[in-house]
Amino acid sequence: EMGADKSYQLRHAAGRYWLLDMQQDGLVYHKPIELNECAAFIWEMCVRRRTQEEIASELQKHYGISMRQARKDTEQFIMRLREQGLI
Repeated sequence: EMGADKSYQLRHAAGRYWLLDMQQDGLVYHKPIELNECAAFIWEMCVRRRTQEEIASELQKHYGISMRQARKDTEQFIMRLREQGLI
């Protein structure tokens, strides 16, 4: 199961999705991370502690894409989150 960094919260503004660090201390500024709708969906599933396979399955159902594509999209975004230390 994925565990998202609880200090980050998803916001929707001006037709875009943003991950904001809500616990910044002012010493180091963390820029908001812009997400597309699909990435925002995956982030929400991570917050709910879904497994990578569960996330791919939900993505496939929600967007009507192939399971192969859903797995690829999920894996790529989760890798990005890990690289940035967000999960």
